[in-house]
Amino acid sequence: MTTPGEETKTKATPDDNVYQENIEFWEKAWSGCKTPYTQLPSLSYISRIPEELNNVGARRVLDLGCGSGWLSVYLARQGFEVVGVDVSAQAIYLANTWAAQEDLKISFDVGDVAALKYADGSFDAVVANSIFEHFPLKQAGEMSAKVHDLLKNKGTFIGCFDKVGGGAGEYYTLADGTHVYTDKGRKGMLLRRYSPEELTSLFSAFATMTSDEVDAGSLFVVATKN
Repeated sequence: MTTPGEETKTKATPDDNVYQENIEFWEKAWSGCKTPYTQLPSLSYISRIPEELNNVGARRVLDLGCGSGWLSVYLARQGFEVVGVDVSAQAIYLANTWAAQEDLKISFDVGDVAALKYADGSFDAVVANSIFEHFPLKQAGEMSAKVHDLLKNKGTFIGCFDKVGGGAGEYYTLADGTHVYTDKGRKGMLLRRYSPEELTSLFSAFATMTSDEVDAGSLFVVATKN
């Protein structure tokens, strides 16, 4: 929760130090995990992801913010060619360990999903489960534009946008509504909730975009490139 008056304390935009602290938060969060947790999360929409991918004939898929690799593994089990990327080196180590245990050929890369280095038109689809929530609105727009570029013609983006709240802890708020946590447990983490109108704007460059409510008010988004 916020301290008195915290909800009105704002900054206009995240500076480099704020963003670096966000990156450091994720590395620290994953540093305590020494072995991969190989149980899939209990989410009602998981099976919809490969269904959507198969419907459009996607084969090569980029998993944004893959963490320790559960979605990458899930898709690779079903025959998709998967590339996973995450800013945390420890998360990628865990993902590689899990993939090796199952003899799955998945390419995992350490990288900032806000500054992707892949060539334009490299993927049939991009998936992002609860990733955009950890970026301010301006950066999210830049990420959406990059995802559009990474996709082949008729390529598809599939994402889940959680209905996140403030939660426990202390934070200040950027002008766009993004929370920047300052308490010890989540220091540096960025978190924001996207309205349906913001999501429509984020994916306005795509030919089509649909969203519907899934678990706990989260929004399941599918957007298709021209």
